Amino acid sequence: MQVPIQAGVYEILQSKEYPRYRGETRVLKIGISKSDLRQEISNHFVRHTTANRLTRIKNQIGSRVSVRFAVISDGTVGQIEKQLLCEFEDRHWDTPVLNSQRGYARNEDAHYRQK
Repeated sequence: MQVPIQAGVYEILQSKEYPRYRGETRVLKIGISKSDLRQEISNHFVRHTTANRLTRIKNQIGSRVSVRFAVISDGTVGQIEKQLLCEFEDRHWDTPVLNSQRGYARNEDAHYRQK
């Protein structure tokens, strides 16, 4: 399936699970494009700061990298990305290895301190 030239959210995955602070995952990155998923995703494999790391992951014997995405056309891509990052952080107590941003902003995760 070809990635569309539309706004949406995406996850870059590897074929093998890797450990996070809590549990394991295949998700390497959660991200968005406000206009062109195809260009945003392809940038990760060529020009983006993650390109070097993705190449090393792909070059491991028996490792494959794939992408899943959803087209979101109503302007809520940022909210959906944040929700996916928060869910990941809740489950793994960490972010995907190639993400530089968190789901929770400062003091938005206070619900953990109240338990």
